[in-house]
Amino acid sequence: MESCADANVGVIPWGGGVSMGLGNRPRRADAVVSLDRLDRIVEFDAANLCVTVEAGVKLAALQTTLAQKREILPLDPPVDTKVTVGGLVAANLSGPTRLLYGTARDWVLGMRVALPSGEFVHCGGKVIKNVSGYDMNKLFIGSLGTLGIITEVTFKLLPLPAMRAGVVGLFPDLAQATGVVTKTLESMLLPEALDLLDPEAVTLLAPRLRLEAPAKAYGLAVALAGSRETVERQVRDFSALFRDAGGRATPLPDGRTVLAWDAIRNVFGFLPVPPAARVLCKIAVPISRTGDLFASAGALGRRHGLHAAVTAHAGSGIVWACYLLGPKAPPEEVVVDALEGLRREAEEAEGSLVVHDAPASLKTRMDAWGKPGDGFGVMKRLKAEFDPRGACNPGRFLGGL
Repeated sequence: MESCADANVGVIPWGGGVSMGLGNRPRRADAVVSLDRLDRIVEFDAANLCVTVEAGVKLAALQTTLAQKREILPLDPPVDTKVTVGGLVAANLSGPTRLLYGTARDWVLGMRVALPSGEFVHCGGKVIKNVSGYDMNKLFIGSLGTLGIITEVTFKLLPLPAMRAGVVGLFPDLAQATGVVTKTLESMLLPEALDLLDPEAVTLLAPRLRLEAPAKAYGLAVALAGSRETVERQVRDFSALFRDAGGRATPLPDGRTVLAWDAIRNVFGFLPVPPAARVLCKIAVPISRTGDLFASAGALGRRHGLHAAVTAHAGSGIVWACYLLGPKAPPEEVVVDALEGLRREAEEAEGSLVVHDAPASLKTRMDAWGKPGDGFGVMKRLKAEFDPRGACNPGRFLGGL
């Protein structure tokens, strides 16, 4: 970093490469800093439920090590075999279990960061109440490497649940599935995850979950964890809830649940195109509007002849929509206009739409992030303070930061 600063070059941090499609095209990219060699688990304090790891450690490998002591880091983004710890934190990645456990912001205790000048800073520590004053960790979580390169992270952990199970409900129409979501959120039930699946996602997942799915069925998948008594009771409760709503319930026993949810959170990987030939959008809205934007995202694909798959973390307000840009897709400008319309609907619902993966040509026509919010002035001042030369991922973040 010091050498790059002296040469005044633009720096792109690179972990597993999973989130390289996120954000706008950088204004310049003179040097790529690979974190592959930062691959050590520095300290694993199982007795105190915390671990310190270097940024290049793969999340799946870390989870395997933690499981040997029956502990877990409760973060489950897609493609965890490629996601590095640094990328996980820098992009603030999460998955279906954010419903119960939250995001990286809830599990990071401390970190070490290389600033654009080459200096190192330490934030936080190894216990929950470790410092007074500002929580500097949160400046770097989700900053996408625009303030510096995260080189080491300390996480707090959880004991591995005694049992895991799940239930998948299939419904003839979306209203039945969203009705179950509403009842679940109003109840005493406490699932780890609660994901909506459109008919295309159900079709992709059916052979992997051993489901006999009728044509055009909507799915609602529930993940459960805890003591055996608690999990078994919730399996019965959710099965009854699905049937009462007019759906068909398929329990996922303990031995199959982890594999099933691995398929659910990686469902877009089963689509028959590479990331460069698709548009992947993340829509974040208030929880009460999740069903509305889920329906709108699916309708956009049907209206414009775009093959699409849509899922949602239904209890968290996150909708994922993936559109395939094949030979029969409409012109790119039509796709951009359609996505901008969906973004306006999300913003009117006090939410946002972010383009994660898209061809470079589409990103020249459309800002990946959308309109900056009220805090953008503060973000600009922080960028100027930490990276006055604009060397780290220049132009890739919100508002061209």
